[in-house]
Amino acid sequence: MAMYKVQGIIFDLDGTLVELPIDWGRVIRHVESLLGRKVRSLLDLFPKLWGTKKYEEISRAIEEFEIASLSGLKILDDSPRLLIELSLKYKLGLVTFQGRNVTRKIIDKMGINRLLIVTRDDAPTRAEQISRIVSAAQLESKEFLVVGDRLNDVYSALKVGCNAVLVNRWGRYDLNRTGEEFAVIPNLKELPRLLRIREES
Repeated sequence: MAMYKVQGIIFDLDGTLVELPIDWGRVIRHVESLLGRKVRSLLDLFPKLWGTKKYEEISRAIEEFEIASLSGLKILDDSPRLLIELSLKYKLGLVTFQGRNVTRKIIDKMGINRLLIVTRDDAPTRAEQISRIVSAAQLESKEFLVVGDRLNDVYSALKVGCNAVLVNRWGRYDLNRTGEEFAVIPNLKELPRLLRIREES
């Protein structure tokens, strides 16, 4: 992974900072019933419907499941404390495929307020979400580190010129085939150490 001077850090939300107990299979079946056709994945669906009334309808339907799951919200790796500490040194951003309302509720629960936030209500793809944060922060893409728990997060970051870290929390990915385009950590507790190593290199 190339050396970089990090000025800002962008985090994914669900699966990285928190865990929402949503039955996504049930959500997709509900979306299929609204559309009257099969849906392979929501990540593929969002860009196709973006800018339409149907997108808004689907997003609001998904939000009902998200709001219902908030009572079971799990904070991962003491992430609020980590974000507060990092905010003293870095510009912080949050990208998420959750809706704006539920994202605000989660952030309020975490007690975090120094974040640039982009949700599925603002942009339908991870790359576009990241780009919006970069633009709002008035930094260059290469000055940002994107931290997420899915390959879509890290590849989207690389696509727009950011650096990336994959949180491979549950060993979801076989990393022998991913090369060294991005760093990999098992949890967020390893992130400060990774940042120190990069700064000292």
